[in-house]
Amino acid sequence: MLSDLRAAGAASLAPAAGLFLPELHHRRDIGLDLVQVNGIADLCHGYTQKRSKINQQMTRLAGELLAGILGGKVGNDTARQSLTAHAETRGILFADAENLMLATLADGYRLLSAEQIDRALAVRRGQTSAGFDTIADAMYMDEAAPTRL
Repeated sequence: MLSDLRAAGAASLAPAAGLFLPELHHRRDIGLDLVQVNGIADLCHGYTQKRSKINQQMTRLAGELLAGILGGKVGNDTARQSLTAHAETRGILFADAENLMLATLADGYRLLSAEQIDRALAVRRGQTSAGFDTIADAMYMDEAAPTRL
């Protein structure tokens, strides 16, 4: 169970696509006007395009890492240095994906009033709570994570 929690903690918070789908799906509840919806939709599209490129790079590097591992290259110092560089690049791309998410969210929330941001965050919190409930159910636990490990 602890390894499952570690794996969940190692996963990216940045969605692969559709960063503003909660806001767009709940646009009436949040009180978005057409200009805001279009602005958020444009940011959502741009995020998805940029994140797709990051995902493609990470997937290619993961394939090369796996091929190196399965090809026995980890025993060769020179080849292992190349694999290590791939792993380091994947780490940078991982950070790039999360930084892109944060910057794009900030750009989107600049289009909203303070009240609309509060409503949008309430929608996101509700979805996150539902997600944690699903994880907890799948792990046969009462809570998604213990208070202390």
